Amino acid sequence: MSFTFLWPFLFWLYVAATLFQLAVILGVFSKIPNPQSPIRNPQSPIPNPQSPIPIPISILLCARNEAANLRRHLPAILAQQYEGDWELLVVDDASEDESPVLLREWQQTHPRLRVLRVPEKKQPGKKQALALGIAAARYDCLLVTDADCCPSSPYWLVLMAAALTAKPGTEIVLGYGPLHPAPGFLNGWARFETAQTAIQYGSFAVAGMPYMGVGRNLAFKKKAYERAGGFAHHLDLASGDDDLLVNAAAHAGNTVVCLHPDTFMYSDAKKTWREWMLQKRRHLTAGHRYRRSHQWALAMLSLSHTLHYFLLPLLLWGRFGMVTVTLLLFARCCALLFLYGRLFPLLRESRLLSRIPIYDALLSAYYGAFVPISLMAPWRARSAWK
Repeated sequence: MSFTFLWPFLFWLYVAATLFQLAVILGVFSKIPNPQSPIRNPQSPIPNPQSPIPIPISILLCARNEAANLRRHLPAILAQQYEGDWELLVVDDASEDESPVLLREWQQTHPRLRVLRVPEKKQPGKKQALALGIAAARYDCLLVTDADCCPSSPYWLVLMAAALTAKPGTEIVLGYGPLHPAPGFLNGWARFETAQTAIQYGSFAVAGMPYMGVGRNLAFKKKAYERAGGFAHHLDLASGDDDLLVNAAAHAGNTVVCLHPDTFMYSDAKKTWREWMLQKRRHLTAGHRYRRSHQWALAMLSLSHTLHYFLLPLLLWGRFGMVTVTLLLFARCCALLFLYGRLFPLLRESRLLSRIPIYDALLSAYYGAFVPISLMAPWRARSAWK
C-alpha cells in the first residue's frame, strides 16, 4: 500500500475510532445515574431502606487461609444494621491456617454467624465452596463478598437488600468494590482501572446489557443462579464465579446497579505489578465465555480506545488532517473529563482526577497489548485461593 492511500486510511480509521469512543462516552457511560441515589435504575424509585417488611437475606463469604482478614473484617460485616432476618454464612474452604479455630470462637458470641467447612479442596478457585454455601444458605436472597473486603458503612446490607426489592422482577444487584488508597503509582492506576470498570459495567447494565459484576459486592436470588445452571458451564475455570454468573443470568429486566457510597466494599490493592498482572490475567480467562454479543461490544470498545491513542501520534507526525484530528482529540478529552469529573467524586476517587489523562492513555496500552497477550498466551488460570 503506497503512502498516498495509507494516510487517508489511517485518518478515517482514527475518525471512526474516536467517534465510536465519543458515542459510548456520551451515549452509554454518561447515562449511569447519580451514585448518591441508593438504586441505579431510573425506572423505579427505591423504597425506604427501613421498610417494615425487609427481606430475609444470607451473606455468603468464602475463605481459604484467611485468618488475618477474617479477624480484620468480620466485625464490620457482623455489625450491619438490618431489621430483617439475616445470617452470615462463612464457607471455610479447607483452610490450613487458624481460620477454623477463629470462626468457632466467633460463633460463640455471634449467633448470626454460621460456618460451613469444606473438608477437602477438589477444584481451583472458590466455585466449589460458593456452590455449597448457596445450597446451604437459609434464605433465597443472597449477598456475596470476600474475606479481604470491608464494607464502607453499617448500611451496606440494608441498601443492597433494598435494591434487590426495589422493583418487581429484580434478581441481581451489581455493587462496587473500590480499593483502599495507598501511596504509589500502581495503587493509583489500580484504583482508576477499578473505578473505570465499574462505570463501564454499571452503565452497560443501565443501558440494558448487563455483562458482569464483581464477586466482592454482588446480590442475587437463588432462582437466577439455578436458572443459569449455577457454575456447571465453567467449572474448569478458576475465575468466573461472579462475572460469568452475571453474564449468564442477567438481563435488562432483572438487573440493577447500586453505587451508593454506603454500599462500597473496600479491599486492598496488589502491592506489586507482578501480583496485579497475575490477578488481571486470571480474571481475563473468563472473557472468552461471555455471550458473543458482549464479546463483540467489549472488543469494539477496547479496539477503538487503542486506535485512538495509537493513530494519534502517527497522524500528527505525518501532518495529515491535523485540524480534524486535534478537534476530535479535544472533543474526546472534554467528554471524558466531564464524565469522570461528575462520577469520580461520587465514587470517592476525586484525587485521581488530575491523573486521568495519564491513566486513560495507559488504559489503551492495557487494552492493546496486555489483554491480547494474556488471552493468546498458553497460560493456565491460577487459583485465587491462598
